[in-house]
Amino acid sequence: MPECPHCNVSIEVRRLKHQGMFKSHRVCPECEGHFTVDPKTKKRQAAFIVVALIALVLTFLLKTQGTKWLFPALVIYALFVGLLIWGNRLVYFVPVKRE
Repeated sequence: MPECPHCNVSIEVRRLKHQGMFKSHRVCPECEGHFTVDPKTKKRQAAFIVVALIALVLTFLLKTQGTKWLFPALVIYALFVGLLIWGNRLVYFVPVKRE
């Protein structure tokens, strides 16, 4: 599990409160320190979005044009799941200065 960069407490990401639609940081429940993900994590998230969009297109093609798109769709779905599992293990938090 990722740790708070301020107090080094393990944080379960899904239990963090969201700070609102237009704020990209989170707040540690223990020390109230502000943090965000590191730049490498943001790049992995961008790659994940690209793979998700490709999966969406292949799903549409599979629905409209039949089973000739089944193998590419299965490959991209497997890549999607693998990227999700791999990327979630590499999340690191970095401190953010208070606004």
